[in-house]
Amino acid sequence: MYHCGTPMILEHIASGMYGAVVVEPREGYPTKADREYVVIQSEFYAKPDPEKRKVDGAPVYVLDGDRLRAAQPTYTVFNGVHNGLVKHPLVTKAGERVRLYVLNVGPSKTSSFHVVGTIFDRVWLEGNPDNQLRGSQTVLLGSSNSAIVEFMIPENGSYIMVDHHFANASQGAIGLVSTNVKAEEKDLEHHNMPATETAPTAAAAVAGKMAFESKCLACHSIGQGKKLGPDMAGVTRRRSDDWLKRWLKAPEKMLATDKDAKAMLKQHNNIPMPNQGLSDKEIGQYIDYFHWVDARGSSDSSASAH
Repeated sequence: MYHCGTPMILEHIASGMYGAVVVEPREGYPTKADREYVVIQSEFYAKPDPEKRKVDGAPVYVLDGDRLRAAQPTYTVFNGVHNGLVKHPLVTKAGERVRLYVLNVGPSKTSSFHVVGTIFDRVWLEGNPDNQLRGSQTVLLGSSNSAIVEFMIPENGSYIMVDHHFANASQGAIGLVSTNVKAEEKDLEHHNMPATETAPTAAAAVAGKMAFESKCLACHSIGQGKKLGPDMAGVTRRRSDDWLKRWLKAPEKMLATDKDAKAMLKQHNNIPMPNQGLSDKEIGQYIDYFHWVDARGSSDSSASAH
């Protein structure tokens, strides 16, 4: 990893001032890879611009210093783009050996790098052939740690790269190694969903959108069908604001007393939503965002179906 050494280093790395350099041993590695890719995991700490500036009509986001110092990222991504390696998978073929140069730049979180459906038959920590592991399912990388991982592609399909610290995966630390030209949505399972394409402008709805996409997309979608939990499209037409406030405040209490909450739990395999410890202000931001989504009218069909 390279990065600057000028204070404040934390802010600089969080703003993208970093990169990777691959230095191979003079004698090379003992295996021959058919495909080689660099995968860099990093964190974003973003908030809406207090000055409400826009670029090409889109709202600007700036560094959130409070979340940064508390190590609470809004997004955790591969190669600098939220869902970038989902929309554009790393290409491979069945029977090939894939070599990934994986770097976790942080600046503050640990990565448990994993590729679903494969085993890393070779791992070289920090790229050093003397630091070899065999048969690893997950590689633990602290901030600035790196590793070279290799695995075989057993058959055609899409193999999900993910930070097995799933709080990070739900924020965007996910990608695909795929033999398909275009990965299908069903291959993503419930780990993550694409963000909505347009954005609200009201401050409360903007904050609600950011919170939803950083905390909720692992289990819920907007207009793309139910996942672990219900599709949130049309939720303000199905539930009153008062019901939503009570549910978001204390879902465990609602499940003990409310018949609609009990019915919803049964429909979703008896997997309860955990209490997120949301403040009244945060709950209001979620509801404002849901109203904005439903006011667009683009998800009427999915709302009626769910």
